[in-house]
Amino acid sequence: MKDVYLDVLIFENMVMNYVILHITSLVASRKSKWYRIVAGSAIGTLYAIVSLWLSAFLHALIGKILLSALIVLVTYFPRKMKDFLRLSAIFYGVTFLFAGISFAILLTGKVKSASNILATVCVGYLLVLVIARCMQKRKQADQSAAKVFIQFEKAADNGVWLPAIIDTGNFLRDPFTGTSVIVAELGALEDLLPKEILAFIRENGTSDILNDASIICAVEGWERRFRLIPYNSVGNENGILPGFKADVVRVSEKNGEDAELNDIVVCLYEKALSEDEKYRALLAPDMIA
Repeated sequence: MKDVYLDVLIFENMVMNYVILHITSLVASRKSKWYRIVAGSAIGTLYAIVSLWLSAFLHALIGKILLSALIVLVTYFPRKMKDFLRLSAIFYGVTFLFAGISFAILLTGKVKSASNILATVCVGYLLVLVIARCMQKRKQADQSAAKVFIQFEKAADNGVWLPAIIDTGNFLRDPFTGTSVIVAELGALEDLLPKEILAFIRENGTSDILNDASIICAVEGWERRFRLIPYNSVGNENGILPGFKADVVRVSEKNGEDAELNDIVVCLYEKALSEDEKYRALLAPDMIA
């Protein structure tokens, strides 16, 4: 029977578990605090130690399922079942990937345990980078370039064309009409907004409009345009975006086709949506025929 050194066992498992959980975070685009990843790694390491004496149950399928579920819950704290299942699937995938790499390296018979850990980590990171790059290209392929014309007041004759993309993840809707909404950079819409509203936002930010809508009511006609659009995102499951209903919205794709949309709300986003202003608005998938 091969001797097992406890310090080596702890080191190997802590390093590998941490790397696997960290890469799972990257692949899932799910941020997790470092101490949560350490806690998850420690649970996996404790399992490896205890399994030396209680191998029957812990090595059984049910034991491994319960262990992985506990690690995912502690590390990522998913609040919805679909998030838990997604994270678990990615965690299993990354674990199997590293297990395969480690086994392949061990088959060479030319590496020791510590070297095996280092080699597995390096090869694993390279593979994940390649996979992440492919996923990014696929995501970009799902986002078609377009241009959108926005005009809040038709009589004002001050509309603006903005570079945009069709964001397959944009499912925001006006709760009153059920119509999809556009998210656009505030800086790109400054010439279209009343001076009073623009000055208020510049001084206080868009979030203060949610608490004090009096500035909207002070501008004739704009209280009828004002909308509050609920949204969910990582770390903010009950967010609210302020928006205004536009009189005219037209979408022009690269193929030259134009489409005029009715009853569209344009949400204001204070930060830049992309680097170098490559696009300044996000369109919903159903805005393109």
